[in-house]
Amino acid sequence: MDDMSTAPKVWGWLLAACLFVLVGCSILAVNSHNTLNEYQALRAQDIAMLRKEIVEASIARDTQLRLSINNGYEQLKQYIDVQIPLKARDAVSSITPISITQQANPITTFNSK
Repeated sequence: MDDMSTAPKVWGWLLAACLFVLVGCSILAVNSHNTLNEYQALRAQDIAMLRKEIVEASIARDTQLRLSINNGYEQLKQYIDVQIPLKARDAVSSITPISITQQANPITTFNSK
């Protein structure tokens, strides 16, 4: 009869241990789920920040390229408007004044040096 009285105690402790393991696994599952959600949210924020930085860098490069093109155009225009008539006047010595009515071609002006 001694064995019969200890059997329910063993099953009780076994059931308690199983419930303890079940609660522990549930807590671990909830924690891992929360950690995964936080990781996904941080990753989405990082991707959005990287996209924003890429767009801002692209806009800055575009603006810089436009300014460079405009500055080059202005320098070329000033060269054509000022230097070409002076060089033409200095190259040909004449009593009659020279009037330049033809526009200079930038390729020939740079290659004729």
